[in-house]
Amino acid sequence: MYFCKINYRILILWIFVIIQILLIILYYYVQKGETTEFYNGRISFLNSEHFGIHSNKTYHKEGDIIKLRKHRVRDKFVDFNSSLCFMNGTDLKSMNRLKNSWACNCKTGWHGLECGQPEVVWRALLTYRKKLNIKGPRPFARRILYISEVDEFVENLIEVRVNELYEVVDMFILIENNGSKIEKLLNNDFLKKYHKQIFYLQNQENKDVWLTVSSSVHDLENDDIILMSKSFEIPNKFTLTFIKYYDNWPEPISFRLRWSVFGFFWKHPDKTRTEGIACSVKYMKKNFDANFKYLRKGKTEPGLIFGDLNHYGGWYCEYCMQPYQVIKFANQNEDVKILKWKELNKVIIDTSYIEDLIENGLYIDGKTELGRSRKYQDNYFAPGYVLDNSMKFDYLLINLYTKLDYYEG
Repeated sequence: MYFCKINYRILILWIFVIIQILLIILYYYVQKGETTEFYNGRISFLNSEHFGIHSNKTYHKEGDIIKLRKHRVRDKFVDFNSSLCFMNGTDLKSMNRLKNSWACNCKTGWHGLECGQPEVVWRALLTYRKKLNIKGPRPFARRILYISEVDEFVENLIEVRVNELYEVVDMFILIENNGSKIEKLLNNDFLKKYHKQIFYLQNQENKDVWLTVSSSVHDLENDDIILMSKSFEIPNKFTLTFIKYYDNWPEPISFRLRWSVFGFFWKHPDKTRTEGIACSVKYMKKNFDANFKYLRKGKTEPGLIFGDLNHYGGWYCEYCMQPYQVIKFANQNEDVKILKWKELNKVIIDTSYIEDLIENGLYIDGKTELGRSRKYQDNYFAPGYVLDNSMKFDYLLINLYTKLDYYEG
């Protein structure tokens, strides 16, 4: 009995020894696979990765070759008894229950034969001054290139914009003319998940941006879409879905945006701003001489404006940043005439002053009263991504400088 116990212990010991040997062999091969040697005579050089020197750049930069994929529109629609219905806009549950339905049953806020027109688009088409002949859906979706100006003050809005629109925008072209804060963030994995959709450009003020873009994006087609905006804008993603899948809409398109200040809880008394512009590559070449500067100025009359006083084409979130950033931003943007400090009759303009403005609902001029907006009463209170991540963006959803918001919501 004692002899059997000794054999059993020896067996266990041998098993542990074998496992250790296997682990050592495995470790050796893993290390060997990671190490790349470059031989030069008798000297071998290790790859710089072993010294922690490597690049995290997975986004696109000037000079890169970018190929845009083509997507079949049919994948976004479903066929019911020969009726083609847009999935996002159709009440699929009720149609599946009926089974004998020959027409698309649209969800509330969606219109059109295929339920492919969101409320904001449907209203714009309904009130357009000329008769329209909208056609679609297309066989393949138009690709959208979204060009926006970025800087250190809109890091949060860049995150919101990309996460809100990544399903409809094929390439986000971020232009940083002042500093390199956004570039540093990208190099440290900011928006890492979407780097394949980000094309970063720097110091483009005196350059031909279209030449830079078209030199990298080789497979652009005439019916693809160029969308441009400044730093505070977030377009309504459903408006972009429509122009992506349908044809014969008037060009160019502008967006009437819900004008929020300091956060989505305050609205400017003017309620909206018409900002941004979108058009096809063909239209830009013909009417703007393939020049983004002319396109940005929008010298022609807008063909169609998405948004009205009740249904918005997106959001304009002005001064949606920390109080210290508001002061820095205003001081650095005198050409925009954002604020004339001397007219405020304040000896010291500091963060406490900005916090008071936010608390009491006063615009940056210290005079204009802002209107309250409540999350549970406003269908267009904030972009979906912000609402879905309310813990992260609480400072944009709740007025943290007053106790009222905690009780009223």
